[in-house]
Amino acid sequence: MSMSELKDTYNRTIDYLRISITDRCNLKCVYCRPKKTLKNFRESEVLTSEEIERIARVAHKHGVRKVRFTGGEPLMRTDITRLISSVKKIGIPDLSLTTNGVMLSGLARDLKKAGLDRVNISLDSLKSERYKAITNGGDIGDVLNAVDAAEKAGFSPVKINVVPIRGFNDDEILAFASLTLDKDYHIRFIEFMPVGCNEIWEREKCIGAAEITDKISALGELSCLEFRGRGPSRNYRIKGAKGIIGVISPVTDHFCNFCNRLRLTADGKLRPCLFSDLEIDIRTPMRNGAPDDEIDRLFCNAVRSKPERHLLDKAASPGKFLRAMSKIGG
Repeated sequence: MSMSELKDTYNRTIDYLRISITDRCNLKCVYCRPKKTLKNFRESEVLTSEEIERIARVAHKHGVRKVRFTGGEPLMRTDITRLISSVKKIGIPDLSLTTNGVMLSGLARDLKKAGLDRVNISLDSLKSERYKAITNGGDIGDVLNAVDAAEKAGFSPVKINVVPIRGFNDDEILAFASLTLDKDYHIRFIEFMPVGCNEIWEREKCIGAAEITDKISALGELSCLEFRGRGPSRNYRIKGAKGIIGVISPVTDHFCNFCNRLRLTADGKLRPCLFSDLEIDIRTPMRNGAPDDEIDRLFCNAVRSKPERHLLDKAASPGKFLRAMSKIGG
């Protein structure tokens, strides 16, 4: 199978791998983690750097051009800089990372030098006390410093992920969108999903893409940018603004027809779809001495196992579809 031929059974090209490198996190965001304490994977269960590199090498061989490190909080891996460097040297042209930003300001320059191309920073409120409540104790100052450090390190554009939740932070949609007026930020609004958080999930708390864009239009004429047909974000620009607004709508307007990704969990399971329970164990065969052709076969099986679409919007009780995101990979 050549690089240009890695397609699933629905003729979608799969060229993007999201790799969760830890399930540990230094925040406890209300929409991400359940109130009860999550039991972290044992250290022996988490993929080693060498195992991650091996899987990334197989993925690249089969046409994967884009890799994103997620968690948990990926910057909690003490070997993160070396891991980025080694995966970049495989030949991955687009290497990115999603972080809550708490530890980023002190690492941004080293990550950039190691080969990281892009960074997404999660930030769900611009108000200090509200941010502390949403994250169960986080300091917004750390994240604002991280945004500044990312810019200075040369990450451009800096992307900021926001999950608007009715009754929590939906009154800040315009404030976040306004950040794009004078700065080349990409503000990405992600619909609230039932992710291991049945304590607060209610369908009514999910603010759909149409409502988000309607609110933002109060700031000025909103033009829709050309959809490239690869990523999940529908992108917009306020007239005269420097930055871009993205809306990701897995609940109200699924983008499965364009999905180009697989996920690798921190404990070594290939997951063809975020919203499916299907997982293919790749860690056990590797640790049992499986040769590369067996790892190739498992990777290709994961691609062929990718469902046509998720059923999140049709489920009577959609919370059953997802474990805590830290266990899957954000």
